[in-house]
Amino acid sequence: MAESKNSSIRKGDLTEGGIVSKLTLFALPLIAGNIVNQLYNVADSVVVGNFVGSDALAAVGVCFSVMMCFNALFFGLSMGAGILIAQCFGAKRQEQLQDAVNTSFTLTLILGAAITVLGVLLSRGILVLMRTPANILDDSATYLSIIFFATVGNLVYNMGSGILRGMGDSRWPLLFLIFCSVMNVILDLLFVIFLDMGVAGVAWATLLSQCSSAVLVLLRIHFGGYAARIQFGHLGIHKESLMHILRLGLPSGIQEMAFSAGMMIVQSFSNGFGSDFIAANSIIMKVDGFAVMPMMGLGSAIATFVGQNMGAKKLDRTKKGIHAATLMVTGIGLVMGVLFLAFGHYLIRAFTSNAQVIEMAMNGLRFLAFVYTIMGIGSVVSGAMRGAGASVAPMITSLCGLLVRIPVAYFFAVLPHNYMGLFAAMASAMIVNCCLISIYYFKGNWRSKTVVHSPADPQPEQ
Repeated sequence: MAESKNSSIRKGDLTEGGIVSKLTLFALPLIAGNIVNQLYNVADSVVVGNFVGSDALAAVGVCFSVMMCFNALFFGLSMGAGILIAQCFGAKRQEQLQDAVNTSFTLTLILGAAITVLGVLLSRGILVLMRTPANILDDSATYLSIIFFATVGNLVYNMGSGILRGMGDSRWPLLFLIFCSVMNVILDLLFVIFLDMGVAGVAWATLLSQCSSAVLVLLRIHFGGYAARIQFGHLGIHKESLMHILRLGLPSGIQEMAFSAGMMIVQSFSNGFGSDFIAANSIIMKVDGFAVMPMMGLGSAIATFVGQNMGAKKLDRTKKGIHAATLMVTGIGLVMGVLFLAFGHYLIRAFTSNAQVIEMAMNGLRFLAFVYTIMGIGSVVSGAMRGAGASVAPMITSLCGLLVRIPVAYFFAVLPHNYMGLFAAMASAMIVNCCLISIYYFKGNWRSKTVVHSPADPQPEQ
């Protein structure tokens, strides 16, 4: 029995073996999963843009920042849970690992129910406050109301995927995501084209797909033979695990909430440019996501890598992994920037045939193509700091970027009524965040922030 447990705890171990090969093999499913997830989101926009119209495309696009704001705190806490699980896994703390898994799932159910109720009740009022154009307000409110009923499924999938990644498995979350993405596309086409359900159709397709992904990831955790599983008969909040999750995840949650609130402010600025620009901006975010998602995947991978290795007290290996991930993301950023400059207009035309929307979208994409490398480095270093347990620093640097973004957007976009100022504001925030988090990596005390340690090693002094 002891041998079986030891075998389970070693599966997915990132603390031994070649650094680049281990990091790459772990990151590739995450990157692929993020790209598939982007395709999942793109499907809604492509279907409504081509089969309903540009106003429907704008209606779906304007909802993104609202959904992000409601889910932001949870995504931060799920990140904290994943880091705690990775550190427990790396430190070989079996009992703490099981407590962390049970606590994470219980927390997901509680927050999912709360977000659903608040989202359904408040979504239309928030859209009105954001100055959503009258011609898309009803469709936006319908889409949001249905999507919020999918919250529990979405959160369970994300937390479940974080649990699996923390134990070194990035492959099964990808497989489930691929399955549900295909399901989403099929349902999009069925509901919109054949049943003529419009914007509501893509929302229902998303709801059914997300609930399916939640069921699949739960079954995998429970029956997959991992070091820990969800014990449905023993669910509850374990105080020590909750405190660690809050310490590791709350700063990220606050960061995500502030970022999402900032996004809503910027979206309200965008709404002032009319539904054509809202549609164009929605397209940019979807196309831009194909560059952002690989970088986010590497950021998530390095967080797990650092979490496991800091839990095992392997600082030199941790640093080498961070440097390797930074080089990878730099190359990805350069390649994606060149590809979008050369071929971005083909991707944009897949969403709409509206010439004005296409021109606006292409102007924004050309600008953003030059800052992908900066964005990627910031994502990797921030992920590494979170994995080490120093989650306050990425929160502060991100908030500094946000404090730059909003006034730049106001003075360079709103006042002169020039939508390109919104993209300049986004780039400014990326540069500020990247510079500040890089300074913290070289000068800060992140090496002493780990909350779980190997039993064989002494605990650091507080």
